[in-house]
Amino acid sequence: MELICLGDSITYGYGVKRRQRWTDLVEKQSGWKLSNYGVCGDTCGGMLVRMRELLQNLPGKKEERYFFLMGGCNDIFFSGSSAGAKENMAAMVHQLFSCGEAPIIGICPGIAEGNYPVSWMSAVDFPGARKTIDEYGAWQERFCNAFGVRCADFRADFLDSFGNRRGELYLDGLHPNPDGHRVMADRILKVISVMEREQMNP
Repeated sequence: MELICLGDSITYGYGVKRRQRWTDLVEKQSGWKLSNYGVCGDTCGGMLVRMRELLQNLPGKKEERYFFLMGGCNDIFFSGSSAGAKENMAAMVHQLFSCGEAPIIGICPGIAEGNYPVSWMSAVDFPGARKTIDEYGAWQERFCNAFGVRCADFRADFLDSFGNRRGELYLDGLHPNPDGHRVMADRILKVISVMEREQMNP
């Protein structure tokens, strides 16, 4: 089975070695092929364009692959709104459905207090973005429930027992460090395990 992963820097694995990325960790442990199409700085609009290009050139059978979609933080960072992320995420899901493809939505861990990238500080309202990203994650959960989309939700995995984000899992408050990628890999492995059991017991 193949998991085609479309996303931004959290999918790409910004700041960590390739072997430390959650996609590589999952591929090594699951036996699945994970194709990493993460692009640093990408938005859901960019993901939609790239998804359409991929759909035109994908070999193999639809029954042997899933599309993993995780994005929206950059939309929020640079527009201050989640509207574009919601519109384009919904478009990706419904276009995949129309092609007979199976989508999975990844809900990102959210952002923590941290030493945010200095070059972004003059362009991004990080306190405001934190709240908007949390709201966007809640919307993604409702969207998945409403339309029957499988979900990989990383939010709780990055919270401590008091409900605070675990800063030790981040490089800079935005991007997971190697430990954070390990936590993400564990979540995806659990999702894959459920899917494999469902295939064995339809």
